[in-house]
Amino acid sequence: MGPKSNITHLPKEVVSILPTLPFHDAKNYKFDEIIDVRTPLEFAEDHIEGAVNLPVLSNEERAQVGTLYSTNKLQGRKVGAALIARNISNHILDHFKDKEMEYKPLVYCWRGGQRSRSIATILKEIGFQPTLLQAGYKAYRKHVSDYLCNSLSGESNLDRIHFIRISGHTGSGKTLLLKALESRGEQILDLEDLAKHKGSILGDYPDDRQPSQKMFETQLFNYIEGLKDTSVIWLENEGSKIGNIGVSRRVWEKMCKSPRIHLTVDLDDRVDYILKDYKYLIESEKLNLPGLLKRLEKYAGKKSYTKWMDLLEKKEYRELVVSLIEYYDKSYKIPSGEALSEFHVPTGLLLNEADLTQSSFVGDIIKFGREYVENLPNVENLPKDNTSVKATEDVLKSDLIKEHQTETVVNVVS
Repeated sequence: MGPKSNITHLPKEVVSILPTLPFHDAKNYKFDEIIDVRTPLEFAEDHIEGAVNLPVLSNEERAQVGTLYSTNKLQGRKVGAALIARNISNHILDHFKDKEMEYKPLVYCWRGGQRSRSIATILKEIGFQPTLLQAGYKAYRKHVSDYLCNSLSGESNLDRIHFIRISGHTGSGKTLLLKALESRGEQILDLEDLAKHKGSILGDYPDDRQPSQKMFETQLFNYIEGLKDTSVIWLENEGSKIGNIGVSRRVWEKMCKSPRIHLTVDLDDRVDYILKDYKYLIESEKLNLPGLLKRLEKYAGKKSYTKWMDLLEKKEYRELVVSLIEYYDKSYKIPSGEALSEFHVPTGLLLNEADLTQSSFVGDIIKFGREYVENLPNVENLPKDNTSVKATEDVLKSDLIKEHQTETVVNVVS
């Protein structure tokens, strides 16, 4: 090429064409792998379900490049490119070395920008078939947030499914009942398990930390999407917060509007169940039961707190639980809406999970839920105005209450 060559005669640039998909379309495709190339810290806070983390920048490298870029953009780009290239090289030699040519990954970073495009371009040049998530994690997060907290255009699975809440005082075995229902093939939504917390000040899990709010919502979104609208979804009557986790707005509103059943349990059984269920609080010093009771002082008062500490020091655990139950019963908030039916847990049943699961008591609750769904009017035939819809629901609830009053009395006696 001579010194006076015209730049217009240069060959056209050839680049790899990378397909992109928005999340609402991408979730309907089958990919061999979902790759999150963000830093480990970003990944730990939240990520798409099933994604693997192949960071193109470490936590420290991203901070280093960001600081440099803020003062010298060109130098920041150079250093960032060098670090990304080195890390991608390591991933190719390690993670991708055994992949076949038909390998189809979905790749994303924070906004579908340079980090994900960098690795996807090289994968494309190797011969793989990568797809970029359009607008990256940011768009995915907006989809989840809109689904759980805002109104989506069109009906979602959250709108179609049928909740029945299970209410009851502290120590009624609501979580245990959920597990028994699940073992019998029923659909449940265990919000406390997703939040890794039992809901009260004493509710910290012994071996699990609570997830981030974003991770909780990702798990909740995926769980709800997997539920079917052909049968009841049983869940505990919860407050709007479970430990440090807020129950997503649309889920909370649906819960408040959903029907419920109520459990009653003899006091001795409640005490025995709590002593068994919270045994780890007594046995583990690291969980700091005295510190947790101290946090209750501002609600219960100094007199109650002093009594609890005295019982704890004397190892009079049964008396401590009785006193705590008295406090929680006084502060118990009556759930919204009249209970469709009240079920009394037979004496001793809460202490044997296997017996509870196979009991006629659980069978009666399952029968109740199935009859409830069978009596729901076809959505297509429902009146269009909200007043008529509510009237229809009230009639259904009234019929179910009448139908099960006699059966519930029999359960209490037996």
